[in-house]
Amino acid sequence: MVVGATNQRNWRGILIALLVIVAVLALIVTSVVLLTPPDEGPRVKGRRLTIQDLLTDELVPVRWNGTWISGDEYIYRDAWGGISLMFAANQTSKTLMPNTTFRVLEPASFSISADRRFLLLAQNLHKLHRHSYLARYTIYDILTTESYPLTPLPNEVGGGVITEGPLLLLAMWTPKGHGLITVMDYDIYYRPAPRSSTGYRVTDTGIPGTIYNGVPDWLYEEQILKARTALWMSADGHMVLYATFNDSLVHEQRFPWYGAALDTDDPSKTYPEIRSVRYPKPGTNNPTVKLTVADIADPKHIRTRHLTPPKVILEEGDYYFTSAQWVSLTEVCVVWLTRIQNLSVVSVCKSPMWFCQEVYRISSGTESWVESAPAPLWSAGGGALVTLAPVRDGPAGLFRHIVRTEHNAHGPRALPLTHGSFDVVRLLAWDHSNQHIYYLGIPEGKPGQQHLYRVSAEPPRPGTPQKLPYCVTCNSQPSTSINLEYYGSLASSGDSTWDNDWDEELPVTTPTITKKKKKRYPDGIPQNLPCLYYEAYFSPTSAYFVLECLGPGVPTSSLHKIALPEPRLLMHLENNTAVKERLSAIALPTPRTFSVQLSSGNTARVRLLLPPGLREDEVTKYPLVLKVHGAPGTQLVTEQWSLDWGSLAAGAGAVLATVDARGAGGRGLGAHHTLHRRLGTVELADQLEVAEYLRDSLHFIDARRVAVWGQAHGGFLAALALASPLNVFHCGVVLTPIVRWRYYASAYAERYMGFPNATGNYRGYADADVTKQAAALNDKMLLLVHGTADDNVHIQQTMALARSLSEQGSMFRQQIYPDEGHSLAGVRRHLYRTMSSFLDDCFRKQVPPETKAGLRNGGNLD
Repeated sequence: MVVGATNQRNWRGILIALLVIVAVLALIVTSVVLLTPPDEGPRVKGRRLTIQDLLTDELVPVRWNGTWISGDEYIYRDAWGGISLMFAANQTSKTLMPNTTFRVLEPASFSISADRRFLLLAQNLHKLHRHSYLARYTIYDILTTESYPLTPLPNEVGGGVITEGPLLLLAMWTPKGHGLITVMDYDIYYRPAPRSSTGYRVTDTGIPGTIYNGVPDWLYEEQILKARTALWMSADGHMVLYATFNDSLVHEQRFPWYGAALDTDDPSKTYPEIRSVRYPKPGTNNPTVKLTVADIADPKHIRTRHLTPPKVILEEGDYYFTSAQWVSLTEVCVVWLTRIQNLSVVSVCKSPMWFCQEVYRISSGTESWVESAPAPLWSAGGGALVTLAPVRDGPAGLFRHIVRTEHNAHGPRALPLTHGSFDVVRLLAWDHSNQHIYYLGIPEGKPGQQHLYRVSAEPPRPGTPQKLPYCVTCNSQPSTSINLEYYGSLASSGDSTWDNDWDEELPVTTPTITKKKKKRYPDGIPQNLPCLYYEAYFSPTSAYFVLECLGPGVPTSSLHKIALPEPRLLMHLENNTAVKERLSAIALPTPRTFSVQLSSGNTARVRLLLPPGLREDEVTKYPLVLKVHGAPGTQLVTEQWSLDWGSLAAGAGAVLATVDARGAGGRGLGAHHTLHRRLGTVELADQLEVAEYLRDSLHFIDARRVAVWGQAHGGFLAALALASPLNVFHCGVVLTPIVRWRYYASAYAERYMGFPNATGNYRGYADADVTKQAAALNDKMLLLVHGTADDNVHIQQTMALARSLSEQGSMFRQQIYPDEGHSLAGVRRHLYRTMSSFLDDCFRKQVPPETKAGLRNGGNLD
């Protein structure tokens, strides 16, 4: 009996123990299930960016393509492919040309006559330089739907029918009616109507390649006016102000044009054509310019009168004019600039003598160059103007601000309307009804952003504080800051991340590595970002404006009406939904922006594009590619949306970096004036220091695989960086580089470097000569790329470096593209493949074969 009871008690204990064990195991399993993070699926979600993506339009956002033609109307290419007229007041539109007709005529650009009767269509474009082109023009009658070619003069061939008009350099409507101004063979013509029986020649001095009337020569088009036109009409259409450029003393830069000689067996085309462009270089003859007013009210008796520049400009000898505009029917405003670019003068020239009287001047002395005054905005009566000029903000230095100048009994006086440690980027409009000036500006301490502002047009009264600008677009941002913690190894400060949920914000410290919480970055740019970078287009009366959000997300546009206290949103014009949907299927690089404290005491803004799927808790190392530009006043680190080869490289497995340091824009004039007469010095030092910092501080950067690339001015800086004795970079891609500044355009080189003579800056030019660094490139991998028809940075620059490299025994790769211009637009696919293949070879060479290396760590560039 006792034994039986004991056995019964043992079975009961065993059962209880088993139940406890099961319970414990169940708890363990439950805990494991609950605490195990969910499966996030593939590391890289979506396909990678390819070269084909960059070559098609499928990922190119649609920008606003309209042109304001009145206070409340603009003409635009509509969503169906036709041409329409938008009435902003009631947000309705009217079709001017159906898409079926548009597809037949295929115009590259279009404009409408002042009386809304005709469309002017540019067709069969033949590109000349950056902005200029030859085109044939067609007139489209909106009322009758008839179309016919435009000729500067009536057809004098007896009864013949013209089926194709001549190639014209320029064609534009007069401000009244439907008259036309054209430029053919560098002479100006006037025709009262498209089919008028009469036409008139305004000038007769034009010589192709030598004398230019109404259109700029190469230097003015590329470096000064940055436009294809150099004529302006008075509001009543009776007067024409035009510029004449004389390049007869300017030296020619010749280059071969291979054309059909490369792909034909025709014996007559065995030799390439030799083309030339009048291209002034530092210290050589510049084009001379003359401004003329022509009275065409009576076109049978056209009267002309030359403008006389202000005395201070004439005393300087060589000079430029940087803008011209009509102030009234009898007054024009011209802004002049001395050749050495240390004095800019705003002047008003009055009928009938057309002597130009100085209204305002900006002088920089000999310590720096002057930022030339832009075309001013004028008060309703023309008695006051506003322009941009340097204004000192105490120890912070000079910043570009709005100043107002008035004429009174005591002469002109200038008062600043804005003040502080921020830059005004561009004047937009003067709202005369509410007395506000609208402008684009950079918020203080946020150099990567650009917003729309308004400020009172009235200067403060004596003893009263200055009125502060109002940011029109800043309220579209969230009121609270959302900051992402940087994942472990970078000491930085997010001075631009006050409300940007895809940047990070940390204080500046020493570059130490600290282990933090494991996390994975989300690929690409988060959706529904606040807009941080704007552009705006105002109607002539400043009653309405189109606002474009250009980043950091995919660009959008909207129509607004001026109102107080806030402009009123009327309608969304373009959301680019299709582009957003296509991008959602692509694993884009993830951007990160931060600041780095430099040894000089300055701060550099840095942006990284991180490869999709990069994780902090892994030991995988990625190559670093630094993109450089370095031209004074330019910015690479902004909130503007973009996709380029750098995005492709980052998507394929490299970390792409861009740096804005000394010399960059957005942080006052003093920042880029530090480069005066010494290009290739402090901006190079800053790029090298940041690259070293990134290499040594980020644990995911492979110090054995660091490259640099740049184009034009950036090519100059990339070559110097690769040659640096610090040995930060192992390889470099140098596109269309400026190798010797004395080979480059006079206006650009002299602005920053002065003259290359013994009394000027001979030493500065010599120190910035990249060919002298050829020996330092002996153990580096270099890819040198240029197009033979580059009219901006001539292939002479690359050939000078190639010769020096050959003489020094430095091995390098060279890619020459026949008949390609500065942008290399016709060979993008081959160029991108060449660059990617070169860097892939470089990175594989730096790392042993058994180690995963190169750009193709899971990526496909094709």
